[in-house]
Amino acid sequence: MTCIVAYDISNTRLRGKLSRYLAKLGVRLQKSVFAIEIERHAFKRLMNDIHRIVGDDEAVAVFRLCEGCKKNARRLGEPDVGFYVF
Repeated sequence: MTCIVAYDISNTRLRGKLSRYLAKLGVRLQKSVFAIEIERHAFKRLMNDIHRIVGDDEAVAVFRLCEGCKKNARRLGEPDVGFYVF
């Protein structure tokens, strides 16, 4: 399953910690947006880990992409090496 994680975090320390965590799991699409390929059973752990890092006071959005969504997604511009989402 592919998840898109986007965040808007004002705290520099938390933002850096979350960014490093997500970079280990997936591909950075933009400064605050990551694509992560995980198994279905690992989704709850991902959500718990994100919550443990940032708590309740910061804005993080997680989108699970179904197979149909992935097939219909399009990328404009130059393709990145290793860009596996689209």
